[in-house]
Amino acid sequence: WGALLSVSVNLHGVHARPVVRNIRSTHEFDRLLEKHASETGLPVVVDFYSDSCGPCRMMAPIFRNVAAEFADRAVFVKVDTNAQPELSQRYQVRSLPTFQFFVDGKKAHQAVGGIGEQGLRQEANQIVRQAQLENVLLTLDALLEYYHTVDPEKPRSDVETVYQKCAKMN
Repeated sequence: WGALLSVSVNLHGVHARPVVRNIRSTHEFDRLLEKHASETGLPVVVDFYSDSCGPCRMMAPIFRNVAAEFADRAVFVKVDTNAQPELSQRYQVRSLPTFQFFVDGKKAHQAVGGIGEQGLRQEANQIVRQAQLENVLLTLDALLEYYHTVDPEKPRSDVETVYQKCAKMN
């Protein structure tokens, strides 16, 4: 049974993304931001850290715990500032740890220092809400259904006009 259980657990892990991903290159980071901006709409939470930083070591298990809580609503990654100095410079990381929050591939917010579990959870909630608000997709069918419920007499051409105006806002 032990071998069967081990195989089952390993097969399950093959399809799931890691709770916290360690970034190994600027190219990997750029691809990750682009993927989540264009495909998933998930915000990305980045922990810029160093192994020699005491507050970074203190925040590491907290970061993993919060990442597990938000696994289906955000992507959590770690960037070792010693291994990836180009990313540290690009995002103007001046002290450690620095947590940066990205929506649609762009930095939306940052928090610096050992902000604790409650602080990190609040920041993650905020960025998830922001991403949800910014990633609303309005379809013509949904708008037609809405107007069918609230104003059944509204002509389809008027609903299409409203839809076109909404589309131009993006």
